[in-house]
Amino acid sequence: MTGRRTVVVHTKLSGHMIRVGAARMGDSGAQVMTMGQLAGRLAGGFPQPIDPENLQDAVRVALASSNLGELDVIKRLPGMVRATVSTLDKVWRADIDLSTASNPRLRALSTLEDEVLRLLPPSMKRPRDLVELACSRIRHAPAAIGPWPERLNLFMPLPG
Repeated sequence: MTGRRTVVVHTKLSGHMIRVGAARMGDSGAQVMTMGQLAGRLAGGFPQPIDPENLQDAVRVALASSNLGELDVIKRLPGMVRATVSTLDKVWRADIDLSTASNPRLRALSTLEDEVLRLLPPSMKRPRDLVELACSRIRHAPAAIGPWPERLNLFMPLPG
């Protein structure tokens, strides 16, 4: 196969499988990315989804330096970093705005979120922020990923 096209995949593993299949078929025109990477590309190229490793590092630092009120007593317990990373990921994917929360625990999580976002590289954006940026630049989609729908293939068959 020849010709440039974008293949959108659900996970990094499926992206790897598509790349291997394309390489075996001699297809050098496939651009493979996740939805987050696609949103980052449409948002202007430099913005990107928050990387799990960077998020974990930022949470670790934020937990040590933030006052979390009644949650302060548990912030040093084993597994708190992992639990916080998981919670923030779920909150962001559900598009929940913690800044408007009235519950003390949610306000503590909002404080932690603010500190984590401050610690992350400026190019790393929450899903909501990436989508807003991508939507504001959707007119550039043909140049960034190819014309719709000819070059935006959601599925590419793997070699048999």
